[in-house]
Amino acid sequence: MTAELNECPRGPTTATRVAERSNEATQSSPELNALAELLGVPVTCYDLRYGCAVASTADRRLPVIPPELMWHCVQSGESRVQADESGLICFSLPFAAAETGSQVAVGYLLSRRDARPQELVLAAAEQGWAAAELDGHLRNLACCDPEIFRRHAALAAAATQRRVAEATEAADRNRIARQLECTYEEINLLHTLTQHMHVSHSPREIAELSLSRLATVIQAEGHAVWLDDDRDGRLFLIQGHLPFDEIGMARLVARFDGHDWPLPLLRNRVAGTLLGGDFPGLRNFVLVPIADRNRRFGWICSCNRRDDDFGTVQASLLASVASILGTHQRNLELFQQREGLLLAFVRSLVSTLDAKDAYTRGHSERVALIARSLGLQLGLPAGDLHDIYVSGLLHDIGKIGVDDQILRKVGPLTREELDQIKRHPVIGYNILAGLKNLQSVLPGVRHHHEAYRGQGYPDALQGEAIPLMARIIAVADSYDAMTSDRSYRAGLSLERLEEILREGAGVQWDPGVVDAYFAIRDEVRSICSNYSPSMGTLLDAPVIDLDDPLADPADRIDAITAALKLAESLS
Repeated sequence: MTAELNECPRGPTTATRVAERSNEATQSSPELNALAELLGVPVTCYDLRYGCAVASTADRRLPVIPPELMWHCVQSGESRVQADESGLICFSLPFAAAETGSQVAVGYLLSRRDARPQELVLAAAEQGWAAAELDGHLRNLACCDPEIFRRHAALAAAATQRRVAEATEAADRNRIARQLECTYEEINLLHTLTQHMHVSHSPREIAELSLSRLATVIQAEGHAVWLDDDRDGRLFLIQGHLPFDEIGMARLVARFDGHDWPLPLLRNRVAGTLLGGDFPGLRNFVLVPIADRNRRFGWICSCNRRDDDFGTVQASLLASVASILGTHQRNLELFQQREGLLLAFVRSLVSTLDAKDAYTRGHSERVALIARSLGLQLGLPAGDLHDIYVSGLLHDIGKIGVDDQILRKVGPLTREELDQIKRHPVIGYNILAGLKNLQSVLPGVRHHHEAYRGQGYPDALQGEAIPLMARIIAVADSYDAMTSDRSYRAGLSLERLEEILREGAGVQWDPGVVDAYFAIRDEVRSICSNYSPSMGTLLDAPVIDLDDPLADPADRIDAITAALKLAESLS
């Protein structure tokens, strides 16, 4: 009878336990099938780490393989064939995965057709086989000379080892290829996000981009971004399906209030725990704070990874995404602070100009508002509308360098005085040209007095050679100038002004911009009629949260300008 397997779990008898597991191992691998065909004998794969069969090509088998035969095979890496006088041949061939080396292919056959080995008889009795079953089993066993089979087994073992090595190498290549593919996707994700960190992208845009790309890299049922940085703009965005809502995520975060939050929080096998009871459907998750230095803006979470647990790779990737989101949020805050300082500077320049000529007070802001509306009608994006607005505020800033007496003169100007007035676009351009943050508004400041057919100043540009910003401000400037009262004349009627605009389209002004005016003529008239020169702001202007990153940049400018003017009026 065979000895017990050293690695086998203890039970009634080790041989019985091994036999039970062996009879359950009915599935076979392609490599095991190929080995059985080479040998012409059914084979069973044993894993000596666990002391049981893991695959087999035999329908029924008896536990007669000596454990020492298998151990010697594993230790030597060579095939082992053992024949006894009763006619039983047992064999064990290396059949190991390269990283474990603990699997062998075993089987038995007869050396004589009339043999009835005592080992088989005893093993069959232990398994409860009837005599007829044993007889049938013996008839079906292969028969071979021991020496011939020994040489045959050595050749088969060598061929199998080559096949297993090739399969292992192919599996390694596939695994490395998958790892490289995942690494590429992760790098591509982070690169894409960093490319979208410009402050022109809203938190919602970059959060939605993060979630859509995360879904292709981390195979989980759901991902979420929750941004709440003590501002009115709160976002709770989901990709896929989460086992909780926004309130549930707040509860989850609160549950781990004592966690060292600069580090990702990773939990696997949550089901069946107290946490799983409080969050039904939650199996595993990674939770990472969205922060920059000591400022926390929100959280990013991945839940219920498909077919696997979360690991450090997923946690690190989520932490990188969270860091990018946090940096973007901080950049927005810094940009808003800088924007406030810039607009305060712009407003101080405009106030200085207003002080030189009481008749033109509010002109720059009305031009800015009208120009922005024209740009919106022309379909320009928010960033361009912001630049048009600021350029409208500053378009006449060069008049600071013009003599006050000329600006306030009642009656016609002399040629010399007119030439001095015509210098104000270049003066304004030179004042602002050295300011890095105002480079984008310079075209409107320098060229708003160019004429569409080329008779304007200072550079006599014509047609589309005139920057679009300047063509838009030119129409807005002309509208407000012609409808406003001056010391030497009353403002024109709307009918006369529109007649002049029609006559000057394609001559003085861009016909496309003139068409845009007529499309929103009521809105433009409302801007001017609702404007209050005493307060320097629109009476019906909406309340804008200056810290809201989703607010229109031009709206934030309006709000800042209004606040500064109100402060001036109260001082």
